[in-house]
Amino acid sequence: MTAEPTTASLTVTADLLRAMTRDGTGLLLRLRATVVAWTILAVPLVLGLLLALTGLVDLEVVAPGLVLLSAVAIAMTLSARQSVSRGLRVALAPGTTVSAAVADDALYSTSALGSSRTTWAAFRELHVRGSAVVLRLRGSSAFVLLPRALFTDDDLATVAERVGRPAGG
Repeated sequence: MTAEPTTASLTVTADLLRAMTRDGTGLLLRLRATVVAWTILAVPLVLGLLLALTGLVDLEVVAPGLVLLSAVAIAMTLSARQSVSRGLRVALAPGTTVSAAVADDALYSTSALGSSRTTWAAFRELHVRGSAVVLRLRGSSAFVLLPRALFTDDDLATVAERVGRPAGG
């Protein structure tokens, strides 16, 4: 017989919300699909710079493309940050009490949006960075973002085992 999971809870502060936005955005910008998008942007950017620097093409020819690609990269970053920030402000507004419990069968959590029980099979990846724990859901681009402070190292090891991805990955 397994022990009942311990529920950890905390009250969200504005500082925690800012840190989670920063760390959650950083994680999302490093996911495989996003890295592919960064690569697609970087290859022509670097190629254009190299062609301009070697004199094979005039800088005036490649400059508009370089500016456009840079603007797209900046827009991607700002869009990701805004998306994470908007979602967190709804679920984890400052003053909100949030909780999580790691059980053998599921993750139990509460936030301003209510309570949930999500079985481990629903998750495909675990990522931990700074103040944020991100659990990506199978079959979608959706994710659960919770404060790192709600999880012990043992909790994260259990989550990693259940989800099949190393904690911190």
